[in-house]
Amino acid sequence: MLNHAHQRYNAPSRRAGARRHSRGFSIVELLVGVAIGLFILTGASLLYVNNLGNSRLLLIQARMDQDLRSAMDLITRDLRRGAYWVNSLSGTNTTGATTTANPYANVSLAGTASAPVVTYRYANSTDDSSGTVNNRTFEFKLDTDHAIKMKLGASGTPQSLTDTNIQNITGLTIAEDTTTIDIRASCATTCTGSSCPTVAVRTFNITLTGTSVADPSMTRTLRSQVRVRNDAMSGVCPT
Repeated sequence: MLNHAHQRYNAPSRRAGARRHSRGFSIVELLVGVAIGLFILTGASLLYVNNLGNSRLLLIQARMDQDLRSAMDLITRDLRRGAYWVNSLSGTNTTGATTTANPYANVSLAGTASAPVVTYRYANSTDDSSGTVNNRTFEFKLDTDHAIKMKLGASGTPQSLTDTNIQNITGLTIAEDTTTIDIRASCATTCTGSSCPTVAVRTFNITLTGTSVADPSMTRTLRSQVRVRNDAMSGVCPT
């Protein structure tokens, strides 16, 4: 009897405890939970947005670098061929005999400091006279539309090497560094005076700078150096 009464006495207490545990969250608890969830969601959103921004910047940089490298590679590789002539040996004579000047020897800088132009010539395997020089004249320049352009032939139409949809070329610098070497010692007869043969070793330092069209605050600069393989010879040995 005592046990039965004790069980009847404790039953209401257990039911009240069950009701207290099953009543759910209060308004304050819900608000705190929502606030914590929003805080976490905001942090995750900011992280996602930052990752998207960084990925966009990396993509812009990659496109700009590729555009600059393509133009620079073409400039350096083609300029390196400047002054080539299939009959170049006709202009190198150490006995004082008549020599034939290389019609393709000229590699020159023109234009302005902000828009330089480099002009050069070279022959192919069949060019052997000065009559083909104008057709074998090439040019690189920074045009007014902020693109690097190449012209094939004296009367050719300039072709863009850079994409103005990706970037504007804001700077092209071409600096010539020439080293003159006296080669009079190669003459069969002793040579004196200023007309003795010399060789001009020509090197060009090129700098390209571009500004992104999508993000004007982003600029990229590429530098390269190219040595013209066909050195310019001048002077003559005495007879």
